[in-house]
Amino acid sequence: MELLSPAGNYNAFIGALNAGCDAVYLGGSRFGARAYADNFSDEEIIKAIKLAHINNVKVYLTVNTLIKEREYSDVIDYLRPLYEAGLDGCIVQDLGLIVRFRELFPDMECHVSTQGFATGIESVKFYKSLGASRVVLARELSLDEIKKIKASVDVELETFIHGAMCYSYSGECLFSSCLGGRSGNRGRCAGPCRLPYKMLDDKSGADKYLLSMKDQCTVDIIPELINAGIDSLKIEGRMKKPEYSAFVTSVYRKYIDLFMEHPDAYKVDKKDFEDLRHMYLRSEIGKGYYHVQNGREMITLESPAYNGNDDALMKRVSEQFLSGIKKQSITMYTSLIPGRNASLTFIQGEVSVTVEGDEVSTPLNRPLAEADIIKQLSKLGDTAFYAEEVYVEMPEPAFMPVKSLNELRRNAIEQLTDELSVKEPAQISPITFKGHKSSHSFVKKPIVMVHTKEQYDAACAFDDIYIGVPAELLLKEKISGNNIIAVLPDVIRIKDYGYVKEFLKHICNNNCCAVYVRNFEALNIIAEGNYDLNVVVGSEIYTANKSAVEFIDDISDVHAAPLELSKHELAECYNDNTYVFAYGKLPLMHTANCVLKTSKGCEKHKGNPFVYFKDRTDTVFSAYRNCDICSNIIYNSVPTFLYEELKESRFSMERIILSFTDENASETRNILSLYINGAGEYPDKFTKAYWKRGVE
Repeated sequence: MELLSPAGNYNAFIGALNAGCDAVYLGGSRFGARAYADNFSDEEIIKAIKLAHINNVKVYLTVNTLIKEREYSDVIDYLRPLYEAGLDGCIVQDLGLIVRFRELFPDMECHVSTQGFATGIESVKFYKSLGASRVVLARELSLDEIKKIKASVDVELETFIHGAMCYSYSGECLFSSCLGGRSGNRGRCAGPCRLPYKMLDDKSGADKYLLSMKDQCTVDIIPELINAGIDSLKIEGRMKKPEYSAFVTSVYRKYIDLFMEHPDAYKVDKKDFEDLRHMYLRSEIGKGYYHVQNGREMITLESPAYNGNDDALMKRVSEQFLSGIKKQSITMYTSLIPGRNASLTFIQGEVSVTVEGDEVSTPLNRPLAEADIIKQLSKLGDTAFYAEEVYVEMPEPAFMPVKSLNELRRNAIEQLTDELSVKEPAQISPITFKGHKSSHSFVKKPIVMVHTKEQYDAACAFDDIYIGVPAELLLKEKISGNNIIAVLPDVIRIKDYGYVKEFLKHICNNNCCAVYVRNFEALNIIAEGNYDLNVVVGSEIYTANKSAVEFIDDISDVHAAPLELSKHELAECYNDNTYVFAYGKLPLMHTANCVLKTSKGCEKHKGNPFVYFKDRTDTVFSAYRNCDICSNIIYNSVPTFLYEELKESRFSMERIILSFTDENASETRNILSLYINGAGEYPDKFTKAYWKRGVE
């Protein structure tokens, strides 16, 4: 059982180390999902690795952002010296880096970030088959789901136990980047979920924080988490102060140890719980999704503000955990015999090193006193050690300059540090994934994604297009045909496996030309099930660099480019299998919670599947309620519209995606006529989204 603590800077690292973490995760100067944390220089990372290993603690580096093509060689060059310095593992989001990780860094652990959107057995199996040694599960999973994954896949599992919660599935949020260019997939989320919103049909006049999740605190269910088989319990908080990392680590260390040693005596002290509440937690807290699927009780509707911090507690934590480096005791043996080279042995635990120094001489005047030798060798300063015992072998009077004794001590410290800094052998998974491609050819032509029957009917009037139909609509309306692409759910959980597999059998037998997949759950189900279907990979499976593109091309027919790429970044990865999002409201969030259920209560399958809410500027967003799988997709207020840009670019108008959400039949026909026939009206309001600016 590993307790994994955050470190936003070196001082926070010291605090977590002193407080008893088993491992620490930290970000460097680039490629981490907390770009606005203080983060570590390369030199500080190497220093932290050495100190952590001396204390039998592991260090994981966050590389949990999407890697653009022009950055791909840079990230490898960035990681190489850290890998050689003994870095234990990397927490990775980017598919293009994951698929080459074993080749590039064969002795380092690859941990798939929670940004990797692992929601069930199939996605975890998929990542393991690519060589991942650990998967950080989506925060939305229940304890029952985690137990099933653990029983089904032999790979380490990591989950969050404390700190801030995202409203969207991690890795599936474009809200911040679409509104202001700061992408969560690039470590720069501006937190729009913490702003107030109001449902359009709410007559109360009061704004609510509809998307603001309560912070997580699970100290009272630690026994359940351990019994579920979770391998690593992770504390969120690299953006928070060192006192937070130190204190929260100390509390969870206390209760993990209590349960492991005295399970029947497990009880959380009220004082500890209250202190946790006053250490950078929001005004309302919960246990996350471990015991609930979703609901109003998970949201800080009235205020997302933090509780005030207890100054006395902060001072106590600082004095206890942040006042210096945790030191390890060592035993010293020195031999000083005239006519021989001096020797010094350091023993720390089961590790010992011996170094030799200058020759010891017979004293002409004052010989060395044993007390002086002990005093000089014990001067370990700001190293990670203190001398517990010093034994001196000096059978006859001897002399050695203080300078030589100091050099002997320094050499021994350096050698012991190097010896203790050697990392443990990494837990490596072999690469076993084998994709499956259909025996049928796939002719490239525009893909029209619909949500409603009237949009589908409007699209049927146009030739030479594919129509992407959601599973629930396809089954309800008994839709089939050789121009139909069956669209699988945006989120697939274990409870959905039977439904998905039956649906895949259905479309195999009912003349659909392809299946549209938006997650690795679906991709792995198809690969292992040998369904003879053409596969279209959606933009939610990010292909931000050529490495990812090449991998996806090997296991699918075509793929949609990531939505956050600019036209120039898109051109760097574009090939004959790439589709470009040309029209539609961008999906800003894929969520396990439901804005309607939060505001009014559950109205499953009742009324319009789209509900609307607005922000403080009266910008209106829509949320699609997929009641079959109990999830929401939140869409942008206006459609992305790239008709002119694509006409004048090198990108093929044959390989575009037109996505309709809440448009009526007339609006659908108009846009299709414009893109397909070149005759139609432009929408009244639209955005170019990422076309020119991309994201940082």
